Amino acid sequence: MKRVFLALACVIMLASCSDVSEDKNAKTNDNQSVMIPEEGFVSDSLDVDGYVARARWYLANEQVGNAIRDINSALSIDGKNVDALLVLADIYYALGDQDNILLTLNKASEIAPMDSRPIVKLAELSFLQGNVNMANAYIDKALELNSINPQAYYMRGIIYMSKNDTVQALKQFMKSRDQDDSFIDPVLQIANIYAVQRNPMARDFYNQAIMLEPDNYAIYYDLAMYLQDNGNPEKALEIYDTLDVKMPGSYQILFNKGYVNLVYLNEYDEAIECFDNALEINPKSVDAMLNKGVAYEQKGDYRTAKSIYLQILKVNPNYQLAIDALHRIGE
Repeated sequence: MKRVFLALACVIMLASCSDVSEDKNAKTNDNQSVMIPEEGFVSDSLDVDGYVARARWYLANEQVGNAIRDINSALSIDGKNVDALLVLADIYYALGDQDNILLTLNKASEIAPMDSRPIVKLAELSFLQGNVNMANAYIDKALELNSINPQAYYMRGIIYMSKNDTVQALKQFMKSRDQDDSFIDPVLQIANIYAVQRNPMARDFYNQAIMLEPDNYAIYYDLAMYLQDNGNPEKALEIYDTLDVKMPGSYQILFNKGYVNLVYLNEYDEAIECFDNALEINPKSVDAMLNKGVAYEQKGDYRTAKSIYLQILKVNPNYQLAIDALHRIGE
């Protein structure tokens, strides 16, 4: 299993003064009062902050059409509201409109030249466009405006990661985390770096991230991966069992449960059951089939193992691991 770093957890967007076109397929809300789902109620229908808050919530929950509707309402009331422009930039990012991202962020920066937030987002945009020098220049400017700037330090860490300089990246992520201990992105980056390095501190940072987002099951998964690779397969299996209940029908979780039972715990019957369950979800997974065959082979049931390896070759005649397995058992 390959561990993937969070390339860019920051969201960026851009916009001009004009309204954003709505997604015709998106469900919109025609209510006049500003209701933020599960977040409270803003009684004044002309409250810019309420529209911005609800637009941000909609965007975070992938309801782009509703986010557009609310941010247009906010900007129709106050076209120079920097918070609204920043959310509008995020909307354009979600739409893949990089041209408008730049326009909107530049407008926000012109309106509030001492506000570092548009500058950091311009750094993010420059980085995404491959202009690292410009990104660093924007970060320098943002830090000149505000030295307490966790987003800027996080973005600089991402730039160092792109250069494979994990030493400097860690320093930047640590600064970001120290300045805002509720900011989960640098915590995850630190955890992932330590996990690749097999540093025991990885577990502490994954647990910190879980405390920040206890319903983010991807963090539990990464923690389980770290544990199984670093001498604690039993605990990893406990996490996978929990995830199997929380996320039933996940091929990857079932596969990993089988892998831990097979490779680390030598529990071959349990491994076979897990791979069978994984194959119910993805019947043509040659990896699950191969590991199931290995489990039978480890049990000494070479006949069943052989039949599984031959079945794999019907699906993928060039699958070398199945060919090697047949040679290994003398076929």
